[in-house]
Amino acid sequence: MIVKVISNKENRDITINKLYPVLIKKEDEIRIVDDFGGLSIYELKDFQIYKENINSYIKEMNSLVYELIGYPTFLENYYNDDKKARNDLDKSRSNIFKEDLNEDELIELITSEYYSSDEKIIFIEGIENKINDKSTKVLAKYFGNNQNIEPEMLLPICRLLSKCQNQEVYDLFLDFISDDTINNDSIQNTIIEYFNNYN
Repeated sequence: MIVKVISNKENRDITINKLYPVLIKKEDEIRIVDDFGGLSIYELKDFQIYKENINSYIKEMNSLVYELIGYPTFLENYYNDDKKARNDLDKSRSNIFKEDLNEDELIELITSEYYSSDEKIIFIEGIENKINDKSTKVLAKYFGNNQNIEPEMLLPICRLLSKCQNQEVYDLFLDFISDDTINNDSIQNTIIEYFNNYN
């Protein structure tokens, strides 16, 4: 289930028109990871349902809990900074976007200014098995025109775009490989392997 913000009268850490995956829903309250980065409770009245796919949720009485975090100690573990609980939360967010959004919707989120680099990496993970030649061209042009790509995004971008061979990706990778500021071996190896296999 994904919701879209329609109001923020209390000036909390959410952004109008931005999408958030719902991790837990109980009556008129939802738990989402907000813009501050924490799992927080929000009233459903500030949101509209964007996608109502609940196939991967555990239904209990008046609540829905995403299946990966549907164990009794999740909330306690999460708030005690347990690594497994945090990883389960991140994987849940990624899975929800992957399950609920199509390729075009994910491309729109990746190229939107509403989302942080961390969120865009989640979208990149979500589109990995849906990507096609047309989408890689759109993303290559977008990242080619965007001079302020966060360093943590470069490797996921390169791995995603390397799945398709086209001129736009080739040109972007040429720009990346000639950029002295990109000194990450994994990125350089991904690009070199792309060039070596380019037909």
